Amino acid sequence: MKILIIYSSATGNTKAVAEAIAKSLPGATLVAARDVTENPVGCDLVFVGFWAFRRGADLMAQRAMGHLHGQKIAVFGTCGAYPDSEAAQVYQRNAAAVPAGDNESLGTFMCQGRVHSYHIKSQHKMESTVQPMTPERQARLEEAEKHPDKQDFARAAAWAAEMVRKAQA
Repeated sequence: MKILIIYSSATGNTKAVAEAIAKSLPGATLVAARDVTENPVGCDLVFVGFWAFRRGADLMAQRAMGHLHGQKIAVFGTCGAYPDSEAAQVYQRNAAAVPAGDNESLGTFMCQGRVHSYHIKSQHKMESTVQPMTPERQARLEEAEKHPDKQDFARAAAWAAEMVRKAQA
């Protein structure tokens, strides 16, 4: 089975998850989203990893997904939110909607990851008008600093194995 793993990563979170998936799927090819310039030929399954950006996938991942046609696709991402939160579900849903309709979407996976200090600083500047820094938000950001971790990588690998089973069905 020919498996391609495309990823876009700003802080290293998504790249680390992509590498964990690749390690769990011997023979899989790992490529940065910036290097995807056309529809990959002959793939049985394409994973696409993104970092959360404006309620969906980042622009580089979106561009790479725009090249995909007639593929079986599994989309994964990283964000500062808890993976089972409403925000993470929105990121997943919006990211999975990016590829063209002639692709087959097999599933999505979200992993918590540390938030870049630039974003934390910009949020602090806007907290009085946009989203105040509550104790809950502070706790979430502190938890995000611990991710992705070994358990996240194991969950990503288990999810990837399930996507392979779906692709083979």
